[in-house]
Amino acid sequence: MPSALQVFFNPVLPIFAILGVGMLFTRRGIFDTNAASSLNRFVFYIGAPTLTFSLLTNASLAEFEWQVLLLYFGSEMLIYAAGTALARYVFHREWREAMLLGMTACFVNHVFFVLPMARVLYGDAASAPIAAIIVVDTVLIFALTIVALELSAPGAHSGGKVLALLIKHPLLLAIAAGLLVNLLGIQLHDGINTFTHFVSAAASPIALFALGIILTATASRHVDKTALSIVGLKVIAHPLLAWLLFSSAATLANPAWTSTALLVSAGPCGLMPFVLAVQYKVNVATIARAVGYSTVISLVTLAVMA
Repeated sequence: MPSALQVFFNPVLPIFAILGVGMLFTRRGIFDTNAASSLNRFVFYIGAPTLTFSLLTNASLAEFEWQVLLLYFGSEMLIYAAGTALARYVFHREWREAMLLGMTACFVNHVFFVLPMARVLYGDAASAPIAAIIVVDTVLIFALTIVALELSAPGAHSGGKVLALLIKHPLLLAIAAGLLVNLLGIQLHDGINTFTHFVSAAASPIALFALGIILTATASRHVDKTALSIVGLKVIAHPLLAWLLFSSAATLANPAWTSTALLVSAGPCGLMPFVLAVQYKVNVATIARAVGYSTVISLVTLAVMA
């Protein structure tokens, strides 16, 4: 088993390096937030859905460890609730921001940050657990948060509008298509597989490069205590809680699933809460700082957890 130092130098640091390159080029004035916006649109509409579709079409659904997924989801919901309560009642943020900060505390950057590392450490065996966690996060946490934001937004709203938003979301469409192909046993043409593999390989580096641009553009010398608290929940409390839940289970059939799930739990805050905050005109400053703080801190936590 590799040491924490070995894991830090490969794969943690090399994958983090593309984010650092984005920060460096932004400081030199070569890239700006407009460039990041264009890159993020590629990731949002093409890169992430294609990568998710590829993961699900190749995953062995019959081998999904549903007990591990249930326990992991339980840990996420407890952290979500704790983060929301902390932001609302301790730091006095308004409800929608508090809810998105709660989501920030539990929602991991698994597709673009943890998945490439897990594949280096555990090989293709890591794809199935992470694909399953992506499905849980997207279908349950992401979708339910959109519903809550819509219902709490000022002005008129309806169940039909919420449903239309969910149906049109690229990631949810990719999940539905990937599951359909997998369950029906549809054999995709080699050309389609070449396309998905080609695009999937670009998604993670582009997303991390764009994140480096965003973090540099929104950097502040002010220490955000709310963001630090959310990061503490994400990179310390979440993996600890997940480990306790997995340890309390009588039997977990496949240790590889728990290892991968624990690695995911130690990952940095994902960008989806930031995307939702922008879309629903919620204050993004603290969420962006939490993403930045957690990305740096997770260099250590991921090396240790692996």
